[in-house]
Amino acid sequence: MLCLLFAFGAGAHPLRAQGNGRGGIVVLPGDLISVQIVGEKDLTGQFLVDDRGVAVLPLLGARAVTGAPWPQVRDSLLAAYARELRLPSVQLVPLRRVTVLGHVNLAGMHMLDPHVTLAGAIGVAQGASPDGDLRRIRVVRDGATLVDGAALEASFASLGIRSGDQIFVGRRGWWDRNSGTVVGALISAVALLVTVTR
Repeated sequence: MLCLLFAFGAGAHPLRAQGNGRGGIVVLPGDLISVQIVGEKDLTGQFLVDDRGVAVLPLLGARAVTGAPWPQVRDSLLAAYARELRLPSVQLVPLRRVTVLGHVNLAGMHMLDPHVTLAGAIGVAQGASPDGDLRRIRVVRDGATLVDGAALEASFASLGIRSGDQIFVGRRGWWDRNSGTVVGALISAVALLVTVTR
C-alpha cells in the first residue's frame, strides 16, 4: 500500500493522499519536483523539469510531468513508485524557482510551493528590510512587469507566477523613511526657539 505524506499540516493522515487544493496547479518547464521517500536517501531530492516537460527521477527515469493537473501527475508517479518499492512512504511537491529581490533581508532565488502567497515568499527572504514597502510589490517576467502593487495575500497560483519570475519589494517613500528624523529635528528646533525667546 502506498503512503503519501504532505508536509503542509501536522494532522496529515499517513494512509491517504491529502489533496490540499492542488488541483489547479500544472507543472511547467523550469519547475522542480521535490521527492522525499522515507528510508531511501538516494531517491530523495529536487529534480528539474526540462524544456520538454520531462523530469529525470532516480529509479523511475525520465517522466513527462507537464500538460496535466498536478494531482494526475502525482498519482502517476506514486503508482510508478508503488511498482518499484515495497510499501514506500512518498512525499511529492511541485516547486517554483522564483527570485525575490529589492528591499528584502535575503535576496536571491528560492524554491517555493505554487500555493505560497507573496507574504510567504517574502518571509522566506527573511522579510522586508527597514526601507522595504510591502505596498510596493511587483512581479516581473523577462523584464516586463506582470503585476504592480500585488497584494501580500495573493498566491503564486492566482497570479500565474512561474519559475524564473522575479518578485521585487519596492522602497518606502522619502517621507516614510525620514519622517521620524524630520519630526525629531522640528521638535528640537521648536524647543531651541522657545529657549532662545525666553
